[in-house]
Amino acid sequence: MYQFDLDISQLKRESGFPYRLSKVFYCRDLVLHASRGYAPSDHFEVCLRLESKSAVCEDIINGEPIHLPFPHAVWKLPQQTILTRDERGRDVLALLYPPESVELFRQADMIPPRGDLPFTVTPQISSIMDKIVSLVKGMNSAGVADKLDWLGFSLIKEVLMAGRQETVTQTMEQKMNDIALWLTVHCAEPPEFHVLAEQNDMSYTCFYREWRRFFDVTPLQFVINARLKTAAGLLEGTDIPISRIVRIVNFSGTYAFYRRFREKYGVSPRQYRENFRAGTF
Repeated sequence: MYQFDLDISQLKRESGFPYRLSKVFYCRDLVLHASRGYAPSDHFEVCLRLESKSAVCEDIINGEPIHLPFPHAVWKLPQQTILTRDERGRDVLALLYPPESVELFRQADMIPPRGDLPFTVTPQISSIMDKIVSLVKGMNSAGVADKLDWLGFSLIKEVLMAGRQETVTQTMEQKMNDIALWLTVHCAEPPEFHVLAEQNDMSYTCFYREWRRFFDVTPLQFVINARLKTAAGLLEGTDIPISRIVRIVNFSGTYAFYRRFREKYGVSPRQYRENFRAGTF
């Protein structure tokens, strides 16, 4: 039986991405004891039940029976109780978030009304799950927590798309907001706007035109602002030298970073850190 139960709640993030994971749990052939109630958790959990020797799952969640084929996903709210009626093994991947995340996911329309959803494992879903497992095996590499946050969010989005089989057509605003989220999380990477446009079935010209309908700045300026915001967070919460922060957020040079930072925040990075710690902001 292969499994991991990873707590990443205390790992430092370098982006302002709001959908931050607390834990990631994965297990092949997990056996739950029938008729045993499992203690409710303080976490908000999205659990993907991927495969089982059973044809259907007949758990009871918070007093409500479910009767779903595998694979399916279950959204468990904080303090919900779970009772299983089947001891045959199942493969599960669970994404756990702090309880305050519930409202964020509701606002993004990422909690289905029933709280459960059968879905088809698409190539996109398989690819994201493989990336999660690969990252967990390389936890010492830089930026892992930020990448896992984004992958978890993306996986839930893909499951919802696959489960709502009416081929959900995103509005252009939703599509642009998703692209903006991706750029925020990956702001330290060289932006490839042509690739992003192609991945979203648009020409670059169409992407740029639609982007400017919803944002007051160009895509490049959006990335620069995200880098500056990330840098400000590092100045506030860490003692990382400014020269290293410049490299972390991938600015072209120290002079350009200082100039852009002063334009945005009105002070130098060093003064910003000192003012924040003195409580003068």
